[in-house]
Amino acid sequence: MIKKVKYDKIDFVQYSECLENACQNADYADKQFLDIVSNRQWFLLVYGDYQAVMPVSYFRKFGLTFILMPKICQQLGVFSKEDDPEINQQFYDFLENNFLVLIYAFNGDNQFNIPVQKKTSYLLQKDNYPTTKKNYSSHRRRNVRIIGDLVDNISLKKDWKEDHKQFFFKNIKGTNKDKDDQIYFEIFKELLEKNIGHLRILEFKNKIQSFVYLYEGKNRRYLSLFINGYPLINPNFPSIMIDHCLQNFIEDKNFDFMGSEVENVAKFNERFGAISYQYPLLTNTKITLLKNLWKKYRIITNFAP
Repeated sequence: MIKKVKYDKIDFVQYSECLENACQNADYADKQFLDIVSNRQWFLLVYGDYQAVMPVSYFRKFGLTFILMPKICQQLGVFSKEDDPEINQQFYDFLENNFLVLIYAFNGDNQFNIPVQKKTSYLLQKDNYPTTKKNYSSHRRRNVRIIGDLVDNISLKKDWKEDHKQFFFKNIKGTNKDKDDQIYFEIFKELLEKNIGHLRILEFKNKIQSFVYLYEGKNRRYLSLFINGYPLINPNFPSIMIDHCLQNFIEDKNFDFMGSEVENVAKFNERFGAISYQYPLLTNTKITLLKNLWKKYRIITNFAP
């Protein structure tokens, strides 16, 4: 039986034990990370006595509760000692039947017995850097060479400076509005202040050109924020930036590019030798939600956090 547990009622000792023993990759479900990226707006679906758990992020609008993945959190889903497609389906159905779901992403280790929608991510397996680089495409190996005027003018740094903030807001892409940009920035700064992850900055002639934030999970490192200057002074700067990160971070943990359905981004990942994998998704359009709103209204009021 699945039950909903509000945030302030969660037994975080049992929750942590469940994640620790889970066969699935539970990096995104880490409490500290999830608290920051969701602003503590998440609750827990629990099967049995914490035999399986599923964290769910939400937001409220017009007096209603909507389910949406937190920013820079790609996957959540069901966590359990053994992945059971039937139990996963129970969680899926419970979420779909009792809440207004805009987007909820299960993790790549969750299996289902029926067809479900899926998205693609890209993963590079840990290895020593020289072997990793051999698996780059020939085009990518050329891109990452630091030659010519790059030798004396390019620098790679770890420290955040206040004047980098302007670069962040000017060049961040893929957000809906200015308010979202500010939320992304606040999330990034809090993660950085709490030493959750790594910052890398590429400068050319003392001006920032590329910016990376990697979330440090237990099992993987994640390319959570990747911001490049526009227009690019040199089209190879993004490749050089990722190559630098792999030099530093590929030996002990897998590197997750966090995927993309955009063809050019997918090719960019693949040219580093990254392999695609899929993760299940439960999603609805706003029109579909509006059609179901009246039908679900009585249930929603009973389950609102």
